[in-house]
Amino acid sequence: MTKTARRPHRTAALGALFVLALATLPAHAQSAAETVLYTFTANFPKGTNPTSGVIRDAAGNLYGTAAGGAFDAGIVYKIDATGHEKVLYTFTGGADGSFEAGPSGDLTIDSAGNIYGTTIGGGTADVGVVFKLDPAGHETVLYTFTLGDGGNTPVGGVILDPAGNLYGTTEYGGASHCNFGCGTVYKLDTTGNATVLYNFTGEADGSNPHAGLARDSAGNLYGTTYTGGKYWGVVFKLEPSGQESVLHTFTDEADGSRPEAGVVLDSAGNVYGTTYTGGIHVGGEGQGVVYKVDTAGTLTVLHSFTGGPDGAHPQSGVILDAAGNVFGTAPYGGTSHAGVVYRVSANGHETVLYSFTGGADGNSPSVGLTRDSSGNLYGTAPYGGAVANAGVVYKLDTAGQQTVLYTFTGGGHGSNPVSGVVRDPAGNVYGTTYYGGSQNAGVVYKVDTAGNSTVLHSFTGGADGANPQAGILDAAGNLYGTTPFGGIACANNNYYTVGCGAAYKVDQAGHLTVLHTFTGGPDGSNPLAGLIRDSEGNLYGTAANGGASNQGVVYRLDTTGQETVLYDFQGGAGGGGPGTGVVRDSAGNLYGTATTGGEQNFSVVYKLDTAGQETVLHTFTGGADGSYAGDLTLDAARNLYGAAVGGTTGAGVIFEIDTTGNETVLYTFPGGATGDNPVGKVTLDPAGNIYGATSFGGPGAIGASGYGVVYKVYPAGQETVLYTFTGGADGGDPGAGVIRDSAGNLYGTTRGGGHAGCGNGPGLNCGVLYTLKP
Repeated sequence: MTKTARRPHRTAALGALFVLALATLPAHAQSAAETVLYTFTANFPKGTNPTSGVIRDAAGNLYGTAAGGAFDAGIVYKIDATGHEKVLYTFTGGADGSFEAGPSGDLTIDSAGNIYGTTIGGGTADVGVVFKLDPAGHETVLYTFTLGDGGNTPVGGVILDPAGNLYGTTEYGGASHCNFGCGTVYKLDTTGNATVLYNFTGEADGSNPHAGLARDSAGNLYGTTYTGGKYWGVVFKLEPSGQESVLHTFTDEADGSRPEAGVVLDSAGNVYGTTYTGGIHVGGEGQGVVYKVDTAGTLTVLHSFTGGPDGAHPQSGVILDAAGNVFGTAPYGGTSHAGVVYRVSANGHETVLYSFTGGADGNSPSVGLTRDSSGNLYGTAPYGGAVANAGVVYKLDTAGQQTVLYTFTGGGHGSNPVSGVVRDPAGNVYGTTYYGGSQNAGVVYKVDTAGNSTVLHSFTGGADGANPQAGILDAAGNLYGTTPFGGIACANNNYYTVGCGAAYKVDQAGHLTVLHTFTGGPDGSNPLAGLIRDSEGNLYGTAANGGASNQGVVYRLDTTGQETVLYDFQGGAGGGGPGTGVVRDSAGNLYGTATTGGEQNFSVVYKLDTAGQETVLHTFTGGADGSYAGDLTLDAARNLYGAAVGGTTGAGVIFEIDTTGNETVLYTFPGGATGDNPVGKVTLDPAGNIYGATSFGGPGAIGASGYGVVYKVYPAGQETVLYTFTGGADGGDPGAGVIRDSAGNLYGTTRGGGHAGCGNGPGLNCGVLYTLKP
């Protein structure tokens, strides 16, 4: 039975994944002061996932670029001969440039130790800059690209001539008819004046160069375009007069296609390079080639990759030794399918010098090499490493022995907390983040009363799980929770190849125990909600998928981790796909919501007795009572409270279901400034007031929908907005509800706001942990 709608709220049905809707009565003005206890960040101050190869100075120091940094806009780093890393410059993502949009080309160093390079983001138009770093790490922006005819997005680096002029390419822009422009070749003189030397037309002359240039002693420039010609790219020569000659047009046959990298020249004027695809077709496509183009324009394929131990899909260019051997990297293939370093002799014989394992030695070397006078090779791998899958800088000696010179450490502190928090008697707050950590698979964290954060566990995405979304705390300080992914691959469900999820325990020392790994069979899969615990230590939860009908299950885990399926959803009127958790009364009955069911396939509220018998207490109609419901809260009289999508305004409702199954809509959100889309579980105080959060609403601006509010709803049906998020440092877009301490303070998290640049989550922000003091 449904009673009247009196106030607005919206709930999350599949964990924090469902968006809930709108509302009704007037709200009091904002009345609580917010304190941000901790700001999450996925930033890596010392860099992560190196974006270019390295260059080497006369003293043996190596220089390169990496993603991450304090503003997640990239860094320039130096590694000395002892393997010590120094961050020379941290990009802010503003006028100084940014690597956030992707990698740029290798750096160039002059005799005075100044470093030159490009970024493809940042600058006044956010389409890249040319920069200079002096030996002290001071940056000068030499040129800022615009969206005009001068070209933009300089994917390749720059080269220097003896007079100090810089030369490079832009992937887009220029005076041509291509969408976004076909790209340019440009010159930047010592006064910062830029000249477009050539505009690609997208016809036979090529278009969209992805790499930098090579220059001969006569001042001719050489390079490649990724497309154009016969569609598959070209090798070109540009004379000082601006006359372009196409040296070779790729056909996607034996000669290769899609040259991602630039070229190098030998003393006779022959040009060498690689293509990403083409060559011998293996499994329907070519795996790329190493080629030579002589001065007459004749192309010779020196090696055609097979995708096996010899490597596949080279993305970087090559370097030469005095004997005419060609050296390079391929990010795919190899004995462990983690890429190789190779040598191709002048007569076309390939030798794999090193095959990466994908572990501590690095993974997927996609950039080029540097060679010293002794024949040692230096390079970077953007992934792998012993610490955080954040990449390495390596050295390869002439015997093929690899040494990791530096391992990037990653971030570690987690980002985007989509779940709420729990609090211990000492006032420490615990929770989980969906992303971040050593493998970007989320963390379990603790924040003490001074605001210091400790990562108790960083998920690997393997057997321990991935992307945790909830947690509870026992008297000994152990944390229990679930991960919807990770564990082992799902049976009978090819979509969830990333694993079916796991239930875990983390102690105060940070030791994780996997209590149960879901298989996707009768035991269920993909638990989207957290756990509850009884006085004997048994845990109860739901899995959204799996079971006999793949409609999900309710389960119990005993203290040894033994799982018992208490109820197997069949769909239909009894519901299916439980994306929320359960609550338990003193008699041992369990209550929860199933995402779908009934004639309209909206949520149902169910009761499960100790014998495993299900009773459907309420089936949502999609009308005034709501449609999709989230987690439930149980009061001492066994009345249930929650929030659901829908209602008369479409902005969601807060509802009560009594012990006889009668539903009362306590409040219908009107939307707008008073909140829209209530998320997570609601909290009750002793007076019967209801507290929660909405992911939208307020006067902020995700479009016109705002960044969410924290609300209080009185038993009489009146709402007060306690706090309105701005989407800035205070946070935005809560993904979960709030908890309340004995003093009336509220605690919660937001998925967005805080520091920018996470790369995952709403607004590309990392989120915050906050408290409100009414």
